[in-house]
Amino acid sequence: MMPTAQFNSEPTVPAKVSILARLVPLFSYVIAMLGAALSSLLIVRTFEGMRNAEAAGIAAVAGGLSEASQTAVIALYLAIFVGVIGIVLMIARSLMTTATASPSGWFFLITGGLSLIPQALLWKAESLIVQAISPGNHNVVEVASTIQLCLTATLITSVTFALILLVCSLVPLPAALSAKRNYAPLVVMVLMELALIALAVAFQGHASWLYQVRINQRL
Repeated sequence: MMPTAQFNSEPTVPAKVSILARLVPLFSYVIAMLGAALSSLLIVRTFEGMRNAEAAGIAAVAGGLSEASQTAVIALYLAIFVGVIGIVLMIARSLMTTATASPSGWFFLITGGLSLIPQALLWKAESLIVQAISPGNHNVVEVASTIQLCLTATLITSVTFALILLVCSLVPLPAALSAKRNYAPLVVMVLMELALIALAVAFQGHASWLYQVRINQRL
C-alpha cells in the first residue's frame, strides 16, 4: 500500500526577508537620527558661543536652541511621513501573497528602539543648557561637562546606529528573523510611529517655548 502524502495546512513562510519591507521603516528611523545629529551640531555651535562669550545673552542662547529643536522637528515630520509609507506597505503585504517574508516584530522593536536613543540624549542636552542659563544656577561648570557628553553621545549614536540600520535593511536576513502572517510587525511599526509623533510634538513645544524666551529675553 502506497504511503499517503502528508500536507501541512499552514502556509509556509518564505525563507528570504523582504528588503523593501525593512528599508522603508528603517529609513524613517535613520532620518530621525540624522535630524538629532544635525540638531546636536547646532547646539554645539550655540554652546561654543556661550563658552566663548563671557556672558551670553539668554535671547541668543534660546534662539540657538529653538533653531536646533525646530531642525529635529522637521526631521521627525519627514521620518513620520516615510514611516506612514512603511505602514501602508506592510498592510498591503499582509493582504497579498508575497515571495518574501516580512521582518518580525522584534526586528522593528530593536531597530526602532535604537533610533530613540539619540533623541533622548538630544532632549537631555537641551534641558541641561536651559538649566545652565537659568538665573541663580551656580553649577554651570558641572552641567557644561554633562552637556558636552550628551551632545557627543548624540552624534556618535546617531551616526553609528544609522549605519547599523542601513546595513540591517540591505543584508540578507535568516528566516528566523521573519514573521509568519501575523500583525506583530505592523503593531510595532504603529507604536514606533506614535513614539515619533510624540517626540515631534515634544520638540515642537520646546522650540515654541524657547522662541518665546528669545522674544521676551527671560526664562
